[in-house]
Formats: sequence, structure tokens, C-alpha cells
Amino acid sequence: MLYIDIADTPYTLSQGLMFRKELSSNEGMLFKFRYPEIRKFWGKNTYIPLDIAFVDRENRIIKIDRIKPFNESAVSSEIDCVMAIEANEGFFKSNDVSVGQKIVIDKDRDGFDIVTFENKKENDFVK
Repeated sequence: MLYIDIADTPYTLSQGLMFRKELSSNEGMLFKFRYPEIRKFWGKNTYIPLDIAFVDRENRIIKIDRIKPFNESAVSSEIDCVMAIEANEGFFKSNDVSVGQKIVIDKDRDGFDIVTFENKKENDFVK
């Protein structure tokens, strides 16, 4: 489970996690876009090393990559996505989250926004 701030306005989408100096181990940001498109992110003005997961229309993770602090090289989804999730570097690997898994956006019992990750991956169904 990942507690998230949701970025879905022009300001929050462009600001993201820039200028944040820390992020707890189970905290991140969910970017929700109005339409599917190839998306690019960078680490300009970002103090924290991050992982990023790009998510398609079916809420399936299509790519996981890294964003280095203060790096202006773009990290791209490579194919259309409708959401992206940023978390601390290593979050997805240490929580066994990988490409093909679906995400679920919900609220915890206290009303905080969370993302959970389904256990089954697309590859688990291939015979």
C-alpha cells in the first residue's frame, strides 16, 4: 500500500514532488492525466531519488523507471499512459511490484488516498 497525494490540476501536475526534501517509505504521488499520451518526467528541482511507474487505461503498470535528483534527462512512458506514480527509489522492487500488475486507487479507513497493487501479474496467467 502506498499513501498518495493526487496531482490532477495543471499546477500540481507540473509541481509534482519538486522541492520536497523527504518522503516516508510508504508515501508517494499519483499523477492523473486527462487523456492518454506518452508522458515524460525529469528530476529538475527534485531532491529525492524516485521510482516512477507509468499506468495505462486498464490501470496496469506498463513501465517502471528511475528519476535521479536534479537530473534534467527525461524519463518517458514510451507508450500512452493515463497515470504515473512516483515513490521513493526502490519502493516497487522492495514491495514486489512489477510491470503488468494492476493498481487500485482507494481510501483507507481514515479517508487518506492510497494505491494498492494487485497480486497477480499479467504474466502469471500465461500458460
